[in-house]
Amino acid sequence: MQHKDALSGLFWMAIGLGVCWGGIDLELGTLHDPGSGFIFFWVGIIMIGLAAAVFIKGIREKSPGMELKAIFAQVQWKKVLFVLGALIAYALTFYHLGFVLTTIFFLIFLFKAIEPQRWSIAIGGAIVSALTAYAVFHWWLGTQLPKGILPLG
Repeated sequence: MQHKDALSGLFWMAIGLGVCWGGIDLELGTLHDPGSGFIFFWVGIIMIGLAAAVFIKGIREKSPGMELKAIFAQVQWKKVLFVLGALIAYALTFYHLGFVLTTIFFLIFLFKAIEPQRWSIAIGGAIVSALTAYAVFHWWLGTQLPKGILPLG
């Protein structure tokens, strides 16, 4: 049995159940008139299905004497803390700087500090990703995003 796959499968099944429960609390509605919890419910169902597949794979496969502490042996905790700090900074500056600018800075940080890329890739990738996300969420889906200091329309 591969403990890490079985444990992660159980963890994500529990998260999927929570997402489903939240969707039910928000009211599902119908297929032709979906409620605010409709998408959450179905995302939770998909999460449960995928996690169940990982869990089943984990209990079927044999593993050479793997202990629970070995799961976390290869984790680069410094990078985990950097990403957590960057996410907190992102949340704190989101409304002041706006979606696009905050997302560009966040992605540049990830591209340079977490998985080092060339500056041209980091800056170009961050700008393209942020503007694409803005176009999808603001113009196509009609979501209101904070403009911040940039004059976006």
